[in-house]
Amino acid sequence: MTERPFGPPPRSNNLLALLRLARGDRSGMQLFGATTGAFFASLIPLAALPLVVGLATLAKGEVLRAATDLVAALCVLLLPPVVSHAFARRWGREEAWARYAVAFNWSQFALSVLFMVLLTLVGLLLSGGGPAPVADGTASLFVLLCLIPVGYGLWLQWFLARAGLGVSGGRAALLVLATCLCTMAVVFVHAAFGADHG
Repeated sequence: MTERPFGPPPRSNNLLALLRLARGDRSGMQLFGATTGAFFASLIPLAALPLVVGLATLAKGEVLRAATDLVAALCVLLLPPVVSHAFARRWGREEAWARYAVAFNWSQFALSVLFMVLLTLVGLLLSGGGPAPVADGTASLFVLLCLIPVGYGLWLQWFLARAGLGVSGGRAALLVLATCLCTMAVVFVHAAFGADHG
């Protein structure tokens, strides 16, 4: 029996992988699983919050709103993998897609947690009730703290597409743009529908 020429396959380690990718280290990509199970496991944390909110809305007796919110959240959750798979297939990079999709989902979860922490911190600062100049400065800080994760998130999506799918910077930017536009379209349609049926 011969040994594998490159040793055993690396074990998946999502936290270490995220830390590496967060600083632009491509080696983090190989620490994510590339199986169907790994993909579905990466969706669970992203689906948890919309599911809890939907159940809370349902508990209030708002059945239509709960149903539309859950459908919209499901669409927003699944659109990036669907869009990226279509692009990966078109570009002949389908074999790299599963690992990329797992990395994308975990990175979106990490960014969501970071954003919620920042919002909580700014909320605590604003609730301090300081003098007006401090409040104005805190409002500016709030805007800045919102823009930083958004800009970083766009860069991270671009980097993941380059590292995960092995495509050029231009193609990675096109994928990020397409994913954002499709997601925003669902959000706007849901908002309009919710306004008409709220």
